[in-house]
Amino acid sequence: MENKRYIAAIDFGSGKVTAAAGSKDPDGKLNVIDVVTRPMEGMSCGEVINIEQVTAAVRGAVAQLEEDLGIKITEAYAGISGHDIKCADSSYFVYVSGEDHEICEEDVQRLHESMTSLQPPEGICILDRIPQKYVIDSKEETKQPVGRFGQQLEATFNFVLGNRSSLERLNKAFTRLGITPRRLFTNAQASAASVLTEDEKELGAAIVDIGAGCTDICIWQDNIMRYVAMLPIGSNAINRDIRSIAIPDRFIEKLKTTHGYAVANHIPDDKKTQSIKIKGRTPRENKEISFYNLAQIIEARMMDIVENVLDEIRESGYADKLGSGIVLTGGGALLRDIDVLFRERTKYDIRIGSSCPELMNEASAAKADDPTLSSAIGLLLLGIEESALEATDSPLTKQEHPAAPAQPRRQPEPKTVKPKPAPQPEPAPAPSQDDEDEDTDIDDVPSPRPADPVKRDPAKEKERKKKGGLFGGLKKIFTDVFDVVDDDEI
Repeated sequence: MENKRYIAAIDFGSGKVTAAAGSKDPDGKLNVIDVVTRPMEGMSCGEVINIEQVTAAVRGAVAQLEEDLGIKITEAYAGISGHDIKCADSSYFVYVSGEDHEICEEDVQRLHESMTSLQPPEGICILDRIPQKYVIDSKEETKQPVGRFGQQLEATFNFVLGNRSSLERLNKAFTRLGITPRRLFTNAQASAASVLTEDEKELGAAIVDIGAGCTDICIWQDNIMRYVAMLPIGSNAINRDIRSIAIPDRFIEKLKTTHGYAVANHIPDDKKTQSIKIKGRTPRENKEISFYNLAQIIEARMMDIVENVLDEIRESGYADKLGSGIVLTGGGALLRDIDVLFRERTKYDIRIGSSCPELMNEASAAKADDPTLSSAIGLLLLGIEESALEATDSPLTKQEHPAAPAQPRRQPEPKTVKPKPAPQPEPAPAPSQDDEDEDTDIDDVPSPRPADPVKRDPAKEKERKKKGGLFGGLKKIFTDVFDVVDDDEI
């Protein structure tokens, strides 16, 4: 049974999958109906590596959502990440058609259609096309060209690019689940949609979503999405380093989140000489690690992430235009003093953010007040923005609206940025064991999957060059985007 009363979203993470359902209130705000999260294996750096594990986890999350709400989900918006996601830009122009040279909507539409009709090289998909600026007669720059006068209208577009085989694997997973993907957004776009305020988007801000297997970056400035990037390293890299000092998997995540500090020098004085006692099955299997040594491990790996984020911001060309600084979100943003580490190293204003409460109703704001849900909530917001979703007078209940997501409107022209080689951080140094004064117990917890870090090649530089024609310009861009792979150090 079909209706247009709600939408569904599925966020594919490296360590978990999140399925969410939402509707639109009469005032246009998001009503988050339900959110279900399940552990997931089979994903690595945003790519499906074991389709059986992925579909099993997603099927469980979706089934729980359907059971909770008494609905059947057949369509959903999806969030993706991956080291194959790149950005590139290109310019093109059209001649104004009117005799009096007044620029009309049809001229802008012709310009957009020229970009929309572009076919990328084999093996590459264009996920999004985002207009950055319009230039009239090669001299007058504007964001709103309609109504102005000129003989030639030019636009620069950012293209978000993805690997076709990676997307085909994801689509194959959807096929097995019996769910049609309405549209695929990058997790970076989704997180920015839910976490950044309107002022931050205008003044300039970078959203940094630190996930388990990768870190997504999205930059907004002057109310336009300017840059998208992904680092194939996340908070699970810390888990791998902790495991290297013989800490059992089942203790690592809770050890990190409950007792860890991102800055070793910020540990309270009374804890610097204390140790955390980890109980094994027998006294011989007991483990101990000092607060200070644990913090050193976390800080070393997080510094790799900070440095790579800073490199991406510089590469974007907007390093000096982030008036609102950096907003941290995702599971990695929950590490104690992570904002201190970023602030001290980057010199930007830093805040830790979850979904903006002004974008949703009061009940939903309470549900969404969790940085780990930023991407899933953002997918719901983007879905509402792009769909013909009808407003509901009351929240969806179990038997009220059994249906599938709404049909979307024509999607607006997108955005994107140029690519860069994937980064690879140095392995964290093995910490020295300090003397211990007191013991703190830690309970058993499930262990996450480790991520394989990557180190970037900072010597690579790519210049943005304006091209005289559409296809001639993009040929060089696509070549630059995918020639960098052989230079990466793995």
